[in-house]
Amino acid sequence: MSGIVVEARGLRVRCGARTVGGFSFGVPEGEVYALLGHAGSGKTLLLEALAGLRRPCGGAVRVRGTDPYAAREGLRIGTVWRDGGLFPGLTVSEIVTAWRRWTLDPLAADEALALTGLEASAGVRFERLTAGERRRLDLSLALLGRSDVLFLDEPTSGLDSGTVHLIWAALRRIAASGTAVLLATRDAAEARRADGVVVVDRARPVAPRGGTGMIPIRRPASSGGPGAARFWSQAAAPGAPGPAAAQVPGPLGSRGREAG
Repeated sequence: MSGIVVEARGLRVRCGARTVGGFSFGVPEGEVYALLGHAGSGKTLLLEALAGLRRPCGGAVRVRGTDPYAAREGLRIGTVWRDGGLFPGLTVSEIVTAWRRWTLDPLAADEALALTGLEASAGVRFERLTAGERRRLDLSLALLGRSDVLFLDEPTSGLDSGTVHLIWAALRRIAASGTAVLLATRDAAEARRADGVVVVDRARPVAPRGGTGMIPIRRPASSGGPGAARFWSQAAAPGAPGPAAAQVPGPLGSRGREAG
């Protein structure tokens, strides 16, 4: 496992009277991890805290050893939220060029587009992009700041399987460049593609079948991800022993609107 880029230590986040908490895990550089949970389980709240956009009410978050809430401007953090951006009348190239002007030491435009497989769409206007292309454009913009870590909130929600494959191919290229990736999903099949999985249930972290530490997942050969994914339990330190193997739970249905 490579160096840990993002670390949560007993992380607790409050939204009104509701608290999401008890999370301890780390995301290494060059790997893709997933927050797996039902709608309303608190995945977005956790992403906001990890990205330094929401103050934790307990525990600690570190990105490259630094508290992101206290010193976010000094960190290279990329975020992609579900709503995305709207850029009517502009081409992909024009959007990326404009975004680069507001970014310190930006990545080259063609490099950012190549990482997400959008180089062939550089001259296409925003309104003519498919939903999947717009999602990949959001990825490109988040990467312009040479992100050490990329946080994504359900990046494949509502997309067809072919487009999901393209998004994951882009995520793997991004991870291969050294970026740590953490995405939220309610889709257990998608979680099987990740290198590690943090399972969230009713705003608490859980480990499947009572296990502790990182637990290997039996992944189908067609899943396209390297190695076996691992579950993280809040009860154990990284590398703690667990059962030999576990199966990712079945598909997670909606439990109403995601809170935070």
